[in-house]
Amino acid sequence: MSPSLSLDDPVTDVPGVTARLAGDLAADPFRIETIRDLVWYLPRQGAYRDLGALVPIAELEIGKPATVVATLVRWDKVFPQKRGRGGKKLTIQKATLRDEQRGTITASFFNQPWLPGKHAEGSRVAISGTVEKWRTELRIKAPKMTSLDDDVVASDLEENQFVPVYKATEKVSSPRIARLVQQALELLPTISDHLPDDLRSRHELARLDWALRTIHSPPDQADLAIARERLVYDELLVLQLVLQRRRIELESDAVGLIHHPVAMGAVDAFRSSLPFAPTRDQEQAFDEIDADLAESAPMHRLLQGDVGTGKTIVAAHAMLRAVDAGRQAVLMAPTTVLAEQHLVTFQALMEKVMIPALGRPPRVHLLTSAMPKSYRARVMSDVVSGDCDLLIGTHAILEDNVAFADLGVVVIDEQHRFGVEHRAALASKRPDGASPDVLVMTATPIPRSLALTIYGDLDVTVLRNRPGADTITVRTEVIESHSDRREKLYAFVRSEVDAGRRAYVVCPLIDPSEALEKVTSAVEMHEELAEGPFRGYEVGLMHGRMSAEDRDAVMKAFRDGTVPILVATTVIEVGVSVDEASVMIIEDADRFGISQLHQLRGRLYRGYPTNFCVLFAEDPTDNPRLAALAASDDGFELAEEDLKLRREGKLFDTAQTGEGDLRIASVVSDVDVVARTRDDARALLEADPDLDAHPALLAEVGRRWDAADFGVLEAG
Repeated sequence: MSPSLSLDDPVTDVPGVTARLAGDLAADPFRIETIRDLVWYLPRQGAYRDLGALVPIAELEIGKPATVVATLVRWDKVFPQKRGRGGKKLTIQKATLRDEQRGTITASFFNQPWLPGKHAEGSRVAISGTVEKWRTELRIKAPKMTSLDDDVVASDLEENQFVPVYKATEKVSSPRIARLVQQALELLPTISDHLPDDLRSRHELARLDWALRTIHSPPDQADLAIARERLVYDELLVLQLVLQRRRIELESDAVGLIHHPVAMGAVDAFRSSLPFAPTRDQEQAFDEIDADLAESAPMHRLLQGDVGTGKTIVAAHAMLRAVDAGRQAVLMAPTTVLAEQHLVTFQALMEKVMIPALGRPPRVHLLTSAMPKSYRARVMSDVVSGDCDLLIGTHAILEDNVAFADLGVVVIDEQHRFGVEHRAALASKRPDGASPDVLVMTATPIPRSLALTIYGDLDVTVLRNRPGADTITVRTEVIESHSDRREKLYAFVRSEVDAGRRAYVVCPLIDPSEALEKVTSAVEMHEELAEGPFRGYEVGLMHGRMSAEDRDAVMKAFRDGTVPILVATTVIEVGVSVDEASVMIIEDADRFGISQLHQLRGRLYRGYPTNFCVLFAEDPTDNPRLAALAASDDGFELAEEDLKLRREGKLFDTAQTGEGDLRIASVVSDVDVVARTRDDARALLEADPDLDAHPALLAEVGRRWDAADFGVLEAG
């Protein structure tokens, strides 16, 4: 066919695309309306099917991938002897096929009872998979079946045995998408390249036209790898251009504040009051933050660290630099519980910190929406008058009527719970328009690749070492929920409590749920434990629906030992610190993610040399997440494992950036490309902030990302 389409033509210009099909293509997950949308609808990450050689059944080799074209002789329903995971009923449909040479082979399909209705007995099909032999029977393992009367003909199979798999629906199948893409590519002229020649040459990348055509129809693994390398680079470079341009926007119009170190000031007093020597990582963090604060450009830094690595000490150091300069600092937390915990911690830290010029410690206030109006009004008055040095609070700080006398440093805890707009709103709390320095923190370790991707507009500081890490261990064990070992565990908890220690019991729900009848609720567990195995002991209950006053009372009783056993939801996940806690039991642990479980377990890295965490699960034998937790207490190692297990999923939620999932790149396997494109994007924008010299690349950024969502690059 001679070229007759352009990328901007509607998808209805592809032969065979009816109005009905166009409507299906315009819907999720496709969102295909133009030819450009169609050819950029890439195969799923890493999803290609090696159909193997198209050979007669009699010539198949055991253990090799292959494709068989045959007649579907009959369907048989197999009744399995055991149920599937979680006790669910299995269905097995067994197909028997015979080719023209009278060779016979079988294939079994699990939990696909509709297949006999889709592929009728007597029809011609292509079936692909790995060949295996069971007793005297040849069969296809992990079979994929396609009707030759629908989307594929035998000649297609002979030409290309390496088939891409697209995200599809019942209305539009993956093979149909493949045929539409190939039709469009045949009718398209050479696709122009938007990547600057010097970048393409420096990194030895393929041309865009070849890469795009090859990714949809790779002749072999080698060409697929070359094509993928080019398209991965494109995707990550465009993303990094948006992130780095956002940083430029944040800094270009910003009038920063300078916070020089002050000899014998509040920071020095704070450092000398610490009962321990800071870790090597903390010392490096102090140096990096001090360097940022001494610059006229506003600081935009991410501080990430594993549980127990001392992020609060680093945050206090940064906030006291503002106090030394005669300014104020604020710390915003996502929940009232965490804000209240920070208040307790900061009050204890500041008791011995004298500000030499004033002869007093810093004044620490708390502001949350749960406070009585009269108390909030008094706090807000102190903040605007300058009678508050350090303010700790929740989203309530963002309200328009909260004003500061002289805000110098902003710390945002648990950054992943806030969006960019929250960060910007807090940083705009100065009446003179100057921008305070911003430090965002997360207690959820993030793999380096994700940190460079999601937080590409921030400098990154990492805390890995725990103070006293060599002397504190948490032994973690996974146990089946209904195990008879539960009673022994409860006896152990009683012995720990008798020795003056504390125990957490964490549940996924507050109240019982009919929809989740097998999931443990905190209310039920509290009643069961208080009246059963822990009768005679005070058992507390804490969850997010309780008032701040009630939560405070429960936590105070837990800390002082009046209530030694605490049943709670994940409200205790971050920030709660009780040195006497030595045991944590997590019910239905398989309902939590790796990072959340690691955060919960982190409540035990406090006072005692050896502590114990038990993860109860319905089926602990087949859960790689729980196995990883039992094997490691390194949050960064666990974060990498979590990323491998769940893939990237949706990297950015709407609070952070918009609708920007990666189509082909993987931050698991492409971390080197993430770092390379970040450097390339910075260099491009430093030389040409508006990409005036690269209009094609600018247009590509505009096509992939909605510039209005970012307030940055506009498409040309």
